[in-house]
Amino acid sequence: MRYDRSFFDKGLERHGTACVKWDSRDMMPEGAVPLWVADMDFACADEIVEALQKRAAHPCYGYTMVTEEDTDALRGFLRRRHGLEVRREEIGMLPCVVTGLKAVVNAYTRPGDPVAILTPVYGPFTFSIESNGRKAVRVELIRDESLRYHIDFESLEKAFQSGVRLFLLCSPHNPVSRVWGKEELDHLLSLCQKYHVLVASDEIHAEFAFAPNTFVSVLSMTGPEDLALSFMSASKTFNIAGLEQAAMISRNPDVLRTLNRYLESAGVVSGNIFALEGTRAAYTYGDAWLDGLMDYLRQNAALLEDAVREHLPKALLTPVEGTYLAWVDLRAYSESCDLLERKFREHGVVLTGGSFFGPEGEGFMRVNFGCPAAQMLEGLRRMGEAVKDIEMTK
Repeated sequence: MRYDRSFFDKGLERHGTACVKWDSRDMMPEGAVPLWVADMDFACADEIVEALQKRAAHPCYGYTMVTEEDTDALRGFLRRRHGLEVRREEIGMLPCVVTGLKAVVNAYTRPGDPVAILTPVYGPFTFSIESNGRKAVRVELIRDESLRYHIDFESLEKAFQSGVRLFLLCSPHNPVSRVWGKEELDHLLSLCQKYHVLVASDEIHAEFAFAPNTFVSVLSMTGPEDLALSFMSASKTFNIAGLEQAAMISRNPDVLRTLNRYLESAGVVSGNIFALEGTRAAYTYGDAWLDGLMDYLRQNAALLEDAVREHLPKALLTPVEGTYLAWVDLRAYSESCDLLERKFREHGVVLTGGSFFGPEGEGFMRVNFGCPAAQMLEGLRRMGEAVKDIEMTK
């Protein structure tokens, strides 16, 4: 099958599959268009489905181990897609990236310790820190006149000087759609080296970098003794988040040993039989599907820009460099996420409110355009009706 526009335009029926995005009664009014959680409404690659079906056909589902085939599938994928060479011994497995964030917080800090993050940022970064009794040190990103976000290196260095020894990086950055460049990462990692700060980089959206932007992993910037750690997963890339499989990668063997000791003590194990099968198939055979997806998402991003201009003329859309998540400033209509979310829901469209990403996101909305274009455009049309309603009540 050719994974062309017609394939992704089809979408699929997800109601009744215990799907968080479509079946959550607390989130989804009847008939609403979901543009919220980072989960795409596309069928997976046939090769993934076939691999799962083949394994399910074997009538025993006993204990399963991670093999060299699993690590080699990831290594081959990183080599093909990013020119990144990783050795087997530099890879560890875990259920998901958020598990990794919580593990590194617990393994490398003590209760009360400060942990730095760049904000606004994906909610579980803050939750992973604060739910474990640590202090989140929020370094706010700077937005320029073109609406593009940048790292405030002066504030970040001050955070490191104050005693931060762990820094959680989101790369590409969710929700502001930034793909960090080599010069930025060079500057960032030089600060980490200077103050002996471990940088743990969530690179789950690595494949979603739109030209001319190019994803650069922290792993490609560091040597064997450097304090850098990457969390990666096929979950977002190939739309298999429900399988729960991820990897932690570091050039520094001490980093992996420390994390593995914590994971073992917490009883966290990796080796779900279907997660391994699906992930291995994705990394080995999923390139054609991924190429088709990226072409489709590029077109969706352009359509979204036009739709925002048409239906939300006062909104400010951050340039989409990476991820399939757009960051929209709606403060010209309301600075309250609660009001915006309520009005959008009343008009049959559900989004992720900016306050989920921290107080810096108040009055913003994150829009998921990883769905058939018709679904996305209908959601934007409903958003337009909702903001008209807000303006009429002012």
